[in-house]
Amino acid sequence: MQTKEAAAVLQEYLRPATFPVAVKMSAQESLPEKVRRPVDFLGHPVAVCQGISMARNMGWAIGFLREDHACAPSFIVLGLAEEPAEVKLSEVVYPLYGETPEACARTHEHMHTLPAGKIKSIIVSPLERADFDPDIILFYGNPAQIARLIHSALYRQGGAITSAFIGRNSCAAELVAPLLTGQCQVIVPGSGERIFALTQDHEMCFAIPRGRLEDVLFGLKTTHQLGAMRYPTPYQGLRARPQYPKKYHQLEDAFNIAKNR
Repeated sequence: MQTKEAAAVLQEYLRPATFPVAVKMSAQESLPEKVRRPVDFLGHPVAVCQGISMARNMGWAIGFLREDHACAPSFIVLGLAEEPAEVKLSEVVYPLYGETPEACARTHEHMHTLPAGKIKSIIVSPLERADFDPDIILFYGNPAQIARLIHSALYRQGGAITSAFIGRNSCAAELVAPLLTGQCQVIVPGSGERIFALTQDHEMCFAIPRGRLEDVLFGLKTTHQLGAMRYPTPYQGLRARPQYPKKYHQLEDAFNIAKNR
């Protein structure tokens, strides 16, 4: 399925507030001319989560080479550099995210990271405008929309979506985990993404690796058509008869709408 078609299906059945994002992660050390590099159009590097936010909110295609990345922890997560022997990431976050270095190290063990040198460039673009075959599709939405994507991802395969939640380094869960595992991921965006990329308090993220996209879109359409669940949520309360205060009963009697009160 082409990117425009995929974007149209997500739009029809989920009504996202921001563009779904196509992500290309490549070993190439060059970028297409038409993508915007942060160091060129901003004059400084930014975090990759900021680039994702630009793509989904502004509709821009953003390209990252090594010089465009501003987030030091992401250098390790995305394999842009070897983790220094003398400065471990789990030690950098102590005591910010753990009472002890050992607690931070245990958390670090659950974070996916790419081998150094595997990826040289990253492109993020609105899915409907992407002129490349994406490795990952990111969908930001509220919990009800994310639940619909969970239904959809499980429709053919069954099972459960398995994700790790550590509350930081969102790029590890959004980009690295689906790339390495080939499975969909549910992400609660971390503190850095909220502070720097302006991800909103009500937003969650769902990451779809390219190999699962057809199944997810099929499941989304099919579960909607079968009526298992839809978005917006078809609240049963909308079909119930309203119950008004007793003071209204006299008017109900006058208008002959008091039956089965």
